[in-house]
Amino acid sequence: MIETDRLLLRPIRIDDFETYTAVWVNKPMANNNAPGLAQLSEEEIWNRLLRWIGHWKTFDFGPFAVIDRVSGTVIGEVGLAHFRRGHGPSYDGVPEAMWRVEHSWHGRGIATEATQAAFAWFDAKQISTRTVCMIDTWNDASKRVAGRLGFKMFRVATHRGNSVQLFERVLDSD
Repeated sequence: MIETDRLLLRPIRIDDFETYTAVWVNKPMANNNAPGLAQLSEEEIWNRLLRWIGHWKTFDFGPFAVIDRVSGTVIGEVGLAHFRRGHGPSYDGVPEAMWRVEHSWHGRGIATEATQAAFAWFDAKQISTRTVCMIDTWNDASKRVAGRLGFKMFRVATHRGNSVQLFERVLDSD
């Protein structure tokens, strides 16, 4: 478990299903140009939970549940995983960062706080000196989070019909 001033991060568990569901319910955003904004069905959410549990067992890392310390509610997910999105070996062979925060928590720095804590843990484990992430071209908030983590864009691509930007973060080998 990782603790910050406001958050707890831990591997996602099966009993997170009810509160984790709220993270994936589509809420209106200020940006109406959000064609790739995901909304998942209960079945897809359940499958996602199972995927992350299996990822942790297989790779000894994966997405963390982001939990508000005051309420104990899951308010997001952050971490790294292997997605195999078909962007080629320079992308697919590297741990991919991901973050999502439930809509009502946007604008409070939760994604930055949680991802910085997750990356501190990941970097201490020395799993990989290079990580990548994929961000929809319209998602300026996620680009800001990526920038705070040290990601730099290296390519534009298409994923599931949406224009995306691919970013990388490379640690010094010293």
